[in-house]
Amino acid sequence: MNGLLRASAFIARAHLVRLALSRRALFCALLVLLPAGAAFLTASFSRHSGPAPLAVHIGFLLDLHVVVPLVALFMGSAVIAEEIEDRTITYLFTRPVPRPALLFGRFASTLLVLSVLLALGAWLLLLASSGAQGKVAPIGDDITYPLIEAAVIGGAVYTALFAALGAFFRHPMIVGLGYAFAIEGFLADLPGKNQALTVQYHLRSFIAATGSDAWHRVEGFRSSSFESGTKALSVLASILVLALLLGAWRLARREFVLTA
Repeated sequence: MNGLLRASAFIARAHLVRLALSRRALFCALLVLLPAGAAFLTASFSRHSGPAPLAVHIGFLLDLHVVVPLVALFMGSAVIAEEIEDRTITYLFTRPVPRPALLFGRFASTLLVLSVLLALGAWLLLLASSGAQGKVAPIGDDITYPLIEAAVIGGAVYTALFAALGAFFRHPMIVGLGYAFAIEGFLADLPGKNQALTVQYHLRSFIAATGSDAWHRVEGFRSSSFESGTKALSVLASILVLALLLGAWRLARREFVLTA
């Protein structure tokens, strides 16, 4: 176990610098600015949108529903797939390093960069929304904290899922796109218990338990069957851990054959 932790920490440090300076991180940084840009344009040209309604609508419909899974897909799918594409994974596996350390280490550094980007993007969205001219209650802590926390938590869970897909599939980004925007996008809006099969449902439950009533005015958020905040966090944490464990199990047993 100590060897696994040391190897994971070493890989995380080595990958952190490479990732932070990569074009992938720059592209994701631009993506997380989209909600803030949309909020700024709306606040500048519309006199009817209030700060709080603008923040929750764009925060839920654009940031949490689109940007968070998309950025996590770009970052998470590369955790393992990038090593395969760069043809360096067999070199790493010829060293006395536990295979799961590659997944855990690269996931840790990816999560750090992603969390900073998503938290910054959510904060800029709130800042841009605060300039709205509508005469509605201002943005309070019960809007600020749930949005930032949900963005970071959702990014962590999605990244773990997409990183694990890289250990199972040759093209994890394609599989991840299908899951995030076809399966989740469909099930999350269905009535009944089907919603509980999605990450989005548990993120909504967390916000519903900790956020203001303004969140419940967003279309697609009006549900009376949300679970408690504690249960939502427990389920999300379980998904993250299970995804990483399955990915590590597959990585430890998969044979990588790179053709010329």
